[in-house]
Amino acid sequence: MKVLFVCTANIHRSRFAEEVFNHLAKKTNSVHEAFSAGLRVGDYSFRTIYYPALDNLKKFNITPLRPNADSIHIDNVELHEYSRIICMDEGEHKPMVLANSKLQNDFFEYWDIIDEPKMKSEISLPKCYRKVESLFKDLEA
Repeated sequence: MKVLFVCTANIHRSRFAEEVFNHLAKKTNSVHEAFSAGLRVGDYSFRTIYYPALDNLKKFNITPLRPNADSIHIDNVELHEYSRIICMDEGEHKPMVLANSKLQNDFFEYWDIIDEPKMKSEISLPKCYRKVESLFKDLEA
């Protein structure tokens, strides 16, 4: 199964979730895989994974597979390839999804992983880790 994690700029929450998921898959020799994208990538000049995500990956002993890859806009992803599309924060991302006419026919799930500055990475990313871990365990069951 392929999972797509989505956030705003594709540099923080979604990239963190992608790396956690793929780490768990690699560790267990699972066939599942994840990728990530952003809903407003062009609004940000910073295009690679954000340092708080890297710092939190390090805390979980995860070496990122795509540390230098640029962020990707969701319009440049073949959504039909993904069985699950998960946006990091419903309040933030659902209006963006609804405003993008290219996304109207796709099914999106929403989590509650709040971004900085509303919630510090030290709180939101461990919460994200637990949600990704739970998702992965459910898929493996």
